[in-house]
Amino acid sequence: MRGGDTVNVSALYKNPKEYEEINKNISNSTGVEKNISNTDLLRYQGVLNDATLQVLYTIGTIVIVIIVISSVFVIRNSFSISVSEKNRQYGMLASVGATSKQIKKNVLFEGLSIGLIAIPLGILLGIVAIMILLQVVNYLLSDMFVAGLNLEYSISIIPIIASIIISLITIYLSCLIPAIRASKISPIESIRGNNDIKLKPRKIKTPKFIKKVFGIGGVIASKNLKRSKKKYRTTVISIVVSIFIFISLSSILTLGTKVTTLYYTDFKFNMFVSGGDKTIYEEIAKLDNVDNYAYFYEKGLDINFEKYSSEFGKQVLGDIENGGILLAVYNNEYFKQYIKELGISEENYKKAAILIDDVILYNADNTRTVDRIYNIQSGDEITITDSSKEKSFVITKTTTERPMGLENTYYDSGIIVVSQDFLEEVFGEKVDESYILDDLLIYSEEDETLENTINDLIKQNENYSELAVYNYNTAVEQQKRIILVVAIFLYGFITVISLIGVTNIFNTITTNMILRSKEFAMLKSIGMTKKEFNRMIRLESIMYGLKALIIGIPLGILGSYFIYKAFALDTDFGYSLPIVPIIISIVFVFIIVGITMKYSLNKINKQNIIETIRKDNI
Repeated sequence: MRGGDTVNVSALYKNPKEYEEINKNISNSTGVEKNISNTDLLRYQGVLNDATLQVLYTIGTIVIVIIVISSVFVIRNSFSISVSEKNRQYGMLASVGATSKQIKKNVLFEGLSIGLIAIPLGILLGIVAIMILLQVVNYLLSDMFVAGLNLEYSISIIPIIASIIISLITIYLSCLIPAIRASKISPIESIRGNNDIKLKPRKIKTPKFIKKVFGIGGVIASKNLKRSKKKYRTTVISIVVSIFIFISLSSILTLGTKVTTLYYTDFKFNMFVSGGDKTIYEEIAKLDNVDNYAYFYEKGLDINFEKYSSEFGKQVLGDIENGGILLAVYNNEYFKQYIKELGISEENYKKAAILIDDVILYNADNTRTVDRIYNIQSGDEITITDSSKEKSFVITKTTTERPMGLENTYYDSGIIVVSQDFLEEVFGEKVDESYILDDLLIYSEEDETLENTINDLIKQNENYSELAVYNYNTAVEQQKRIILVVAIFLYGFITVISLIGVTNIFNTITTNMILRSKEFAMLKSIGMTKKEFNRMIRLESIMYGLKALIIGIPLGILGSYFIYKAFALDTDFGYSLPIVPIIISIVFVFIIVGITMKYSLNKINKQNIIETIRKDNI
């Protein structure tokens, strides 16, 4: 190698997350200014931009907090129910000599025994579930990977150990409070079974409207809920947790889908080709399945801000005399279509100049203002400077309607849109090297077919070898499949938690109803009809559901708002109320509570009144 020759050096970093710092150190030590990173490989290695990582970390934290809270609550609730059902047994054990310490150990040992069975099964099922999900992911995202590249499951011992430790701590803490409560129960109170109901007469008063609207059944239902607050509260919280999780996590999918499609919503094209010149772009535009196309040259010109800017423009541009404005020169065919959409005759396209100057100002309070930055009106003559040469022309129209390729593009100093013939007709010049040619923008109804045709040309024709084709529809479909993969994981989690919640609700309500069977038999024995009794139970279920919805829906909305704020760190598109998840939650609650109450009611109605009153419930 001779002195002065240049070489390309490739490097694989041991810690890719520090690639920016390593690049900087290499530049400082060698004097090499240009470092090109393999962004595709970095993406596969999990190295993303800071904004994306911040969004993912925030959402991940929210989901983990939901998982931990719901898991602790569900396990604790299950053991609380178990202890309540065995109160009389613990009282009998205490009466024959069992100490408080032994009863406490009994409850903790029960939890540990369940954990020793459940934790290995949970880990095994988790491994199997992930392996199945990876197969689904590989199938859905196969066209996004390099040929032969698939995601493979690798068992890491650290998450397994962490799961075991967290599970054991969760089970211990969940069992601790019920164990302490069980160890402190008086044998006589346990055997009598009245320790769960401690209240004063004043606390079970019910509003007069309940009796007027619902009758005596409504009054008894209301009193039942007040006198059994622990069981009532347990059932309500079980339902609230399910509502909260469903509404919150459903918002992730809704927002993810919105983010996926938001960027492409207003585009007038669904494909673009880069790397070519005007001649190649015109050849591609003649291919079959090209329904519409455009390309434009761009160049920065100078304009007198002090003369032309509005009050809003002075806020945006500051107190400066001159600045830049973008000149976008479109191919004649598309420019004619564009001005026709604006209500301008195609015949005048050679002298037509369109001004787009709506600019975003981001305020200190994170709000934004969109307004015009120039005081130029349609029909006004303006003067711009190009390389110290002044050029004057008339602005045909000012508009916020952007042409193909500039839909979501905001330049701080505005855009002037003209045709190629405008340069010759008004400026007396042609496009030269000072203009930068942008991509070829294409709209096609048969985008996949056209994409394949262009890719074949790139492979077969040397003149096209530098071209690259990008299909937005393919990108959107790929991102939708990513959202589908996320949906599978999230809805799988939601389903598991919901099933646990449903089991919890079912267990709590049925246990509560069975423990009250003697009470129900007494009500029937003093004259309560079957119709009145059924009405009372239905009113109780309605009260359960309403209380849970009144608490759960606001909490779910709050959770969805926090998730929205996490997304808004990168892209803020406004918060919308999760109406559909709320409606599903309302229907779900009343169906589950109704079915559970119906099941319990059928069991109770089959019991013999006299036998039930005589029988001791253990």
